[in-house]
Amino acid sequence: MGANRGEFPFHGARPHRARGEVRRKPDPDHARSRGTTGAPERPRSHEPERTGLPGPGPRARRGRDPRQPPRPVGGARARGEAPRSAPESRAVLSDRTSRGLARGPRGSRRNPMSPLHLRRLKLLAVIGIFFYALILARLVSIQVFGHQRLDREARGQQTSRVILEPERGLIYDRQLRPLANNVDLSEISVRPAEVQNASAAKQFIRTAAGARGLDRFRKGRRNAYIRISSQVTPEQEIALRKTTLPAGVQVKEVPSRVYPLDEVARPVVGVVGVDGGGLEGIERAFDRDLRGVSGWATLFRDGRGLEHQLPQSMVKLPEPGLSLVTTIDRDAQEVLVMELKRAVARTGARSGMAVFADPHTGDIFAMATVDGANPPPGARGRNRVIADQYEPGSTFKLLVGCAALEEHVMTPEDSFFVNRGELDMGGFTMHDAHPETRWYTMRAATALSSNVCYAQIGTKVGAATLYRYSRLFGFGQPTRIALPGETSGQIRNPSRWSARSLATISIGQEVTATPLQILMAYCAVANGGILLRPRVASGLVNENGETVRRFPVERVRRVISPETADTFRSFLRDAVVMGTAKEAALPWCEVAGKTGTAQKSDEGHGYGQGRYMASFVGMAPARNPQIAGIIMLDEPRGAYYGGAVAAPVFRDIVATWATLGRGPVRIPAQTLLTASGRRASEVRVPDVRMMAAERARSVLRSAGMDCSMEGSGARVAIQSPEPGTNARSGEVVRIVLSTDPPPDTGFPDLRGLSVREAVARLSALCVPVASVLGSGQVVEQDPPPGAALRSGLTCALRCAPRSL
Repeated sequence: MGANRGEFPFHGARPHRARGEVRRKPDPDHARSRGTTGAPERPRSHEPERTGLPGPGPRARRGRDPRQPPRPVGGARARGEAPRSAPESRAVLSDRTSRGLARGPRGSRRNPMSPLHLRRLKLLAVIGIFFYALILARLVSIQVFGHQRLDREARGQQTSRVILEPERGLIYDRQLRPLANNVDLSEISVRPAEVQNASAAKQFIRTAAGARGLDRFRKGRRNAYIRISSQVTPEQEIALRKTTLPAGVQVKEVPSRVYPLDEVARPVVGVVGVDGGGLEGIERAFDRDLRGVSGWATLFRDGRGLEHQLPQSMVKLPEPGLSLVTTIDRDAQEVLVMELKRAVARTGARSGMAVFADPHTGDIFAMATVDGANPPPGARGRNRVIADQYEPGSTFKLLVGCAALEEHVMTPEDSFFVNRGELDMGGFTMHDAHPETRWYTMRAATALSSNVCYAQIGTKVGAATLYRYSRLFGFGQPTRIALPGETSGQIRNPSRWSARSLATISIGQEVTATPLQILMAYCAVANGGILLRPRVASGLVNENGETVRRFPVERVRRVISPETADTFRSFLRDAVVMGTAKEAALPWCEVAGKTGTAQKSDEGHGYGQGRYMASFVGMAPARNPQIAGIIMLDEPRGAYYGGAVAAPVFRDIVATWATLGRGPVRIPAQTLLTASGRRASEVRVPDVRMMAAERARSVLRSAGMDCSMEGSGARVAIQSPEPGTNARSGEVVRIVLSTDPPPDTGFPDLRGLSVREAVARLSALCVPVASVLGSGQVVEQDPPPGAALRSGLTCALRCAPRSL
């Protein structure tokens, strides 16, 4: 065997066996002859002998460099080593087995798993199972439990909901004539996300809206809606509609708010903002009712982000707002503002304020604030009738006198002696505006507005009683009128009064109040002693004209007895007849009232020289007042007494109302006939055609005539006798009601009128405004002038600037 290995020195070489030669089995005797013990010799393998020593395996040995000297082959004896004994051989085999080098019957390596490997496999299996379960749970969560949420998110990405704004309710005066109306005006707008050609869009905007519109477009966000211009003239709109608008640019009609009285009623009615919500006045106070309930519509968004309304889009229609019926009389408001402007211009006052009310209900007929050439800082646009407070001056003497009469501290004939119009009050001297040396009764002291007498009356009343009656009459607390921005005035607690406070408060100093607070105190005397809450709205109606809600007359409390009210009202009548308020007298009606002239204080520097607040509070007729009003002029130049500058304004307002038949006061028919020179038995028949039935009845009765109504409908179509003819006083006028106007009544010519004037004319005819195109004065109308009026007719107006 050793010789054979010597003949084939290269490992892996196979010995050549002759063809047909039979391989012999190993001879056990031969093994014993070589000195080995134990098991018989294993069959010789053609592969090189494997050892337990480290080193390259057979494949590596087959690849040995042939230039290396061959390793000795053969057994231990051939290598010159002592042969191993059987125990040593078993030990070597055992060592090989323990190192994983034992081989199986085919020569493969045995590699049993160690505990560490098993733990790693188990850990990997657990981790794999965990992640599999996690993925499975996530799939269940998404597909089963998260279906609705994902569906909502998908709809949110694919659809959008737009808000449908409701039509805002209208505002009417007490005779259902509009004070605030809705019309459609044209505007240019851009949606940048839909613009395809930016340069073309910019060129169009520059041409249509100028540099300002282009600047708005540049500053707008891409996903926003940009209003470029809302002042589109009719010529511009006609030209724009004939051209092809760039993508993303549109000219459309948008709802707008129109006020027929414009600035005349703005302090009361207010305005709305760009979002359609009320900002001031009645618009803000009743915004929740006027606004209505918004609707919505679902739009589908395409791949470019553009929104479209499809047949399957869901729509919830908006609910229109309720319309408000106010207590304001539109005619009375116009006359009030006109006369107040004249007074401010005539006296040079910084501003003027006035408010008139029904003393039996608290209904406000008219309320106005007019600015002069130099109004107070921050005064413009503010309703100073309720927002500003002033020292009332001598008008506060009403409260002191009523307290003295009600508490039986004084009687109307109690007398005071005044020496040269002065009185030493212990530390200061009280002065009368018109110093005289004489005896004054309480009646005369009120009529002549004696400060000296009323300082003594206030001292007799006492601080606690005077403070209590001040609170009873509503001073130092808001009237709770349904208008925003009201202040409460101020009257300090008696614990904070100085030694002279009782006397000075008795003549209207050291106390502040709003014009409305002063008026409501006088209304309490006019109606028999009841303090009322002022009311600017009587109810809400829906779009069908049905009353939805009424605002009742609210009586706050009784402040004095009817007897005290009648007595002091006679004092006020004497003030107009023979006292400081003679300029308020009317030839056909008894007027009662009180003048006031209050020095204005400089902040922190006492009372200023030459700065006065002139006022007059009056009521008419004096014995059964139907109206009460207050006039206040801030810092008039020249004459500054209330009797000289404020009382005539009250007289002029009431006289204008009565003469024109516009407002809450009417001149008796007999007085008008006598003044005009006609026979007292004849009257001129007023024109009541197209008027509402109740309005026509009221006008005829004011003229001293009665009426009989025939037919059904809302307006007067025919009347007999004809308007403008003379008839006997008390004659019955036959009127025919109809839903259609009289056949001979043509459509009015509105050309040349402002939008406000045109809307007012149409409102008087009960013709709604369909649309207003442009701004300025009316240049075209549809229907044309002279067209026949018919039921259901609407009017479209086209306007242009007055300069065109």
